[in-house]
Amino acid sequence: MNADLPMISIVTPCLNRSQFIEEAIQSVAQQNYPHVEHIVVDGGSIDGTLEILRRYHHLRVISEPDNGLYDALNKAIRLAKGEIIGQLNSDDSYADNIFSKVARRFVDDPELDTVCGGATVFDEDAEGNRATNAEYQKSHNKELSFYNITLGVPIINARFFRRRVYERVGLFDTRYPIVADRDLLMRMSVAGVKSASLEDVVYHYRRHADSLSINREGLRVGAMLRECMDMSERYLQRVGLPPEAHRHCRLWHTRETFRTALQELFRLRFRDALRYMVLGWHYDAAWSWSLACMAMARVFSLPRNR
Repeated sequence: MNADLPMISIVTPCLNRSQFIEEAIQSVAQQNYPHVEHIVVDGGSIDGTLEILRRYHHLRVISEPDNGLYDALNKAIRLAKGEIIGQLNSDDSYADNIFSKVARRFVDDPELDTVCGGATVFDEDAEGNRATNAEYQKSHNKELSFYNITLGVPIINARFFRRRVYERVGLFDTRYPIVADRDLLMRMSVAGVKSASLEDVVYHYRRHADSLSINREGLRVGAMLRECMDMSERYLQRVGLPPEAHRHCRLWHTRETFRTALQELFRLRFRDALRYMVLGWHYDAAWSWSLACMAMARVFSLPRNR
């Protein structure tokens, strides 16, 4: 292994993940890469997670109360010593032997700020059998585009960042307990960070009922919609936002206000539904037309304008 390869810091937020944490740890430890540190910030687990973590002496473990996933990630990023930083959820895992490919991509281009590989989402049954239910492997999935950040899937865990990117744009905004990843990526994209992609799948997301945003039951959907509306409004009110970012934030806000209004209608909360419709029209005079265009583009798979 070349001595010029940079240190990679992997940061993992964790709380009561005894069922999954060991696989996450091993996916880092088995990378066959010489310069790795793995920092786990635990929020005070009581289910045996800490006992598992103590068995892995190479880990740097901090266990103390925190204010959620993104607060824990911020703590870990501040502690990280590596030039390259990756974010691993405690219930997910990295693909085999991808760190060296990621590092080489950064070494080959000193101007590069972030590298994104492919990602998969899988289910696991009670017998341990796994089935992939979603794949994000195409080149457009890996772009740091305004579409992926707002209307698409950001797959932030399949991305690796130079430390200087956080120094430039800041850390996660903990006002958004569920979708702070979109906010961070939006700041990066607006700042014009240089991004590149790998053909390889680098990350495996596990879908399960207790996952923050990827779960079978669609839990936390209402909270997620409200966070997305708040975030998109904040960017729409921002002076100097690039026109392309503004357009996607407007479409994003339109979509989420519509989804929320529809949710309220199903609950027979007509006054609340009307309130969200009015909110949508406030930021998009062609609210209904915009929704129709998005629906048509999806049905007929029209090319997306990024």
